[in-house]
Amino acid sequence: MSDERSQDTTDSPDVAGSGDDRWATVKKWALRIVPVTLVVLAGAYMGPRLIYSFSHESTDDAYVGGTIVPISAQVAGKVVRVFVGDHETVREGQPLLAIDPTDYRNAVDSRSAALASAKAQKRATEASLEEQRRALAAARADLGAATAQDSLATREKDRYARLLAAGSVSQSLFDHKQSAWKVAEARLQVARASVDRAGATIRRLKAQIQLESDQIDQARSALEDARVKLGRTTLTAPAPGVLAQKSVDPGQIVQPGQPLLKLVRRDSMYVDANFKETQLHDIRVGQKVEIDIDAYPGTSFRGHVASFQPGTGAVFSLLPPENATGNFVKVVRRVPVRIWIDSEADPSHPLWPGLSAVPHVETGSSPDDAGAPVASQMGTGRGDGPRQGG
Repeated sequence: MSDERSQDTTDSPDVAGSGDDRWATVKKWALRIVPVTLVVLAGAYMGPRLIYSFSHESTDDAYVGGTIVPISAQVAGKVVRVFVGDHETVREGQPLLAIDPTDYRNAVDSRSAALASAKAQKRATEASLEEQRRALAAARADLGAATAQDSLATREKDRYARLLAAGSVSQSLFDHKQSAWKVAEARLQVARASVDRAGATIRRLKAQIQLESDQIDQARSALEDARVKLGRTTLTAPAPGVLAQKSVDPGQIVQPGQPLLKLVRRDSMYVDANFKETQLHDIRVGQKVEIDIDAYPGTSFRGHVASFQPGTGAVFSLLPPENATGNFVKVVRRVPVRIWIDSEADPSHPLWPGLSAVPHVETGSSPDDAGAPVASQMGTGRGDGPRQGG
């Protein structure tokens, strides 16, 4: 009997109709609620991004850059020691490698001896000059005495000539006075010649001293050059950074200008972002930039727009476009924009040249020169210099 009651209940038209109505009602409200929910969720997800896009310009054609210092040999020789390894962090002035200094040390010793010899020769010439100056003083004194004697002999000769004409003295006495006058004249000429000779010797010695002074300067310059070359046998880091592309080992013969290492500076990181020309309208020097690095998802870096390249990248390519020839197809060009990184260095997120980046320029920010046309900012920067990056 119970089975019959249950079957009667199930087959009842009122019960079946009630179940269909409830299912229809659920479907009706589901068709209303689900689209509205999706619209709300899409708005909540896309709304902030849409608003963000109105006040920011972004590009994924951007890469981290930095100062890469090539380190080359400045003198020739055999490498006797390498103090660093691959990818090692170094400080400014830290020794990197040493070249055999034997030849350069010998050159320093030779130049030192040459300089000492030139100085000794000059001192000897200066001593001779002092001696000649004393000789000149003595010659001038002799010239004064000879001049006085000549004057006295001349007066005596003239007086005895008058006495001889008057018959007061003999011819023999006059001849004696005349001979004394001639001797005095000869002594005067000798004294004058001695003065002239001493003066000429002094002038020659002065010229020789000047020549020796020039030789000393040349010897000193040669010695300084030898010392500089000796100092260049030890290569040091020109700045703090990390070494890359090490291509030198002990025993290798190197030549001047031969590249041996590259130093990547960690205090001058920046981003070169290639924005489309249609994105440059609202970008200004000094505007704030948020930088995402592909290597560090979820980590952002702060920066600012530093400068614009004065021309598109195509203009500076190896084969620039020639739009005046052939058929023309308009292509949106890109302009490199330099962005300095302002964030402090983060050892856990180091930045290296070549990493992919996505900068977001906050065009709504107000730099000092906001409102200036982009063309006037081409190739100019803030002058802040590089900041610590990453």
